[in-house]
Amino acid sequence: MTMKRQIIFYTFVLALLALAVPSRMAAQQPSDERPMWAAGFQVGVGGMVPTSSLSDDLKACALFAGGLTGEWNNLRLKAGIAYAQPSFKNDNPYGVFDSQGRDKQLNGTANTTLLAGDVMLGYTVWRMGKVSVTPCAGITFNRLSWDLNDISWERNDSGVEQPVISNVTDTHENSVGWIASVDVDIRLHSRYVDMPLGGDGSARYTSSLRISPFVSHASYSNLVPSVKGCVFGLTVNYAGLIQSLGY
Repeated sequence: MTMKRQIIFYTFVLALLALAVPSRMAAQQPSDERPMWAAGFQVGVGGMVPTSSLSDDLKACALFAGGLTGEWNNLRLKAGIAYAQPSFKNDNPYGVFDSQGRDKQLNGTANTTLLAGDVMLGYTVWRMGKVSVTPCAGITFNRLSWDLNDISWERNDSGVEQPVISNVTDTHENSVGWIASVDVDIRLHSRYVDMPLGGDGSARYTSSLRISPFVSHASYSNLVPSVKGCVFGLTVNYAGLIQSLGY
């Protein structure tokens, strides 16, 4: 074989290798392209601050939050729950008094128990490196629960009137309103895993730090006077996502 033919032959072989190796590597390794869908969870802590007339009855407090997340391309669907115990500012939230202007009802507990659930839809508007930003909006359901004491006034042995608890009632108030948040996800690490639940494809598990400022609206019309307003808050969460690859 002449030198010219050898050069042509080896050039042809190298060209075939250059085409074959990348395609073989792509077949063996999962794609790094953005997955079509993902599912996961989040859990974290935060705080909230009521405003407007809500702040006349309730104080700011810490909260615990968790939920499930589903994603399709850049769409995000979230369902979450939150638990908090805001303290009362108003000891007689229903405004019940006797003929002499004395309280006939008083809160039996210093704090109320707040359970909240929400469903939000979001869209990722910015993604660069390890950071993504996803505004979300949806509906929230809130339930306040606490003990309410019925009060009667009696004179003690010294002739001084003092309140006496005559009955204890388990009380609750509900509210349905809107909620909006912005999820700032900072990817911590990711690794390839087998598809859960017996799937045939491969998947990637990604863990992130999710920082979510939010604002929601609540109204409690049965309280006297009725209260309503926005609640501003922030949660810091650990978020884990199983992302599909190859589907």
